[in-house]
Amino acid sequence: MKFAVNRQHQGDKFYMPGDEREADPADVAHLVRSGVLSKAEPAPKNKAEVPLANKSQKAGA
Repeated sequence: MKFAVNRQHQGDKFYMPGDEREADPADVAHLVRSGVLSKAEPAPKNKAEVPLANKSQKAGA
């Protein structure tokens, strides 16, 4: 599972805020409880398409 790093810490390597860390949730549960790590948010899927000005045009053109 991927986690977002909120505060710097040393695990299998040195992590800085803003990094992403992949680890077993059971191994880093204490870091999540203390606020050092949080669950990484998946990238939002942009489902909205640009509206067409004219139906004869192709999408995104």
